[in-house]
Amino acid sequence: MLLKDWMRVEGLSDADMAERIGDISAFMVRKLRFRVRGPSVRVAARIDAITHGAVRAPDLLPVKPNRTVRATEAVQ
Repeated sequence: MLLKDWMRVEGLSDADMAERIGDISAFMVRKLRFRVRGPSVRVAARIDAITHGAVRAPDLLPVKPNRTVRATEAVQ
């Protein structure tokens, strides 16, 4: 399950989740929620514990944006 889905079900804000995790900002939780950044091992373990295994480390991996083709590559 994705962190954003779990937080929505639980009715938690970024600040609420940051408080539960500890030593992390609401801004960082937002980055994790939208999969812009991946967590540290400690934060991933805390999220796993907080969610009782519903959100696992692989669910927190960042999504890589689609690579755009540059004009010089398209000509080939």
